[in-house]
Amino acid sequence: MCKILHYLFALGALYAGLAVATQALATHLPDAAFFPPQGRSMVQKAADIALWHGIALCALTLGVTRLHPLRLTIGCLGLALGTTFFSIPVALHGFGYLLLARLAPLGGSMIILSWLCVASSALGQKKP
Repeated sequence: MCKILHYLFALGALYAGLAVATQALATHLPDAAFFPPQGRSMVQKAADIALWHGIALCALTLGVTRLHPLRLTIGCLGLALGTTFFSIPVALHGFGYLLLARLAPLGGSMIILSWLCVASSALGQKKP
């Protein structure tokens, strides 16, 4: 289980780095690069979700010694998948690629449920 959390830490750092790059694209590309009128905003929101959840994954995975490890691992896996299923389709939609747009609600729901699972990991925490 600890090995999975190490990979999730690395994935969180990757999400954060890619999110900063995506925010730079959303800031500096011309308006013509975005499909719907709110396309730039969509890309920025997707990058925000990826950035914050990437940071959260890095922080949460460090808590394995203080939190219930199975619940934490399940919650972090859900956050990682949910962030992928939300941020990528929303960002692509902002650029006019609508193929994956229907995955965003699934990703958002996974993120919400995963935060609840992470919250429950504090209730069954291990004794220090």
